[in-house]
Amino acid sequence: MQSRDRVEEFIAAYNRKDIPGALACFTDDAVYQDVTYGTHSGQGELRKMLERMFLEADACWKVHTWVADALRVAIEWTIDSQITEAVPQSAGKRVRLFAMGLFEFRDGRIASYREYLDFGQVLLQLGVSPEGLHRALSKKLARTLTAADGGAA
Repeated sequence: MQSRDRVEEFIAAYNRKDIPGALACFTDDAVYQDVTYGTHSGQGELRKMLERMFLEADACWKVHTWVADALRVAIEWTIDSQITEAVPQSAGKRVRLFAMGLFEFRDGRIASYREYLDFGQVLLQLGVSPEGLHRALSKKLARTLTAADGGAA
C-alpha cells in the first residue's frame, strides 16, 4: 500500500470513529504527537487517545494539501469539531483546527505522526479567559522548548 493510501485509510477510519480501523494503520510501537492530547506511544496508548478524542468531540478531518513519498506524507488539513458534554466547560462549542501534519512510515504502516497548529486559536475558540490562555500557552511553550532541547515533550 502506498503511504498516501494509508493516510487516507486512517483519516476515513477517524472520520467514522472506527478505532480498530484507525489502529490498523499504525505500527505496534507508533508514536502519535497531538497538540491537544499530547504524545502517545504504542497501540494501547493510541487506543486510549482515540477513545478520548471520540468521546470529547464530534470531529471530521478534511485534507487540503498532500505531499507524499514512500516514507512520509505531509498534509495541510482542517478539523471541524463540536465539543460534547464530556467536556462540560466547552460543551456545544464549535472549533476549527487549521494544521499541518507529518506521517512517517515503516513497513507500509504509520510509525509516527506529528502535528503543528496554533493552539492559541483553539483556546480562543473555546472561550478561554486571557489568564487561562496565558497559562496554557506558557505550559505549551515550556514543553516545546524542552522537546527541542532533547527532553521529553
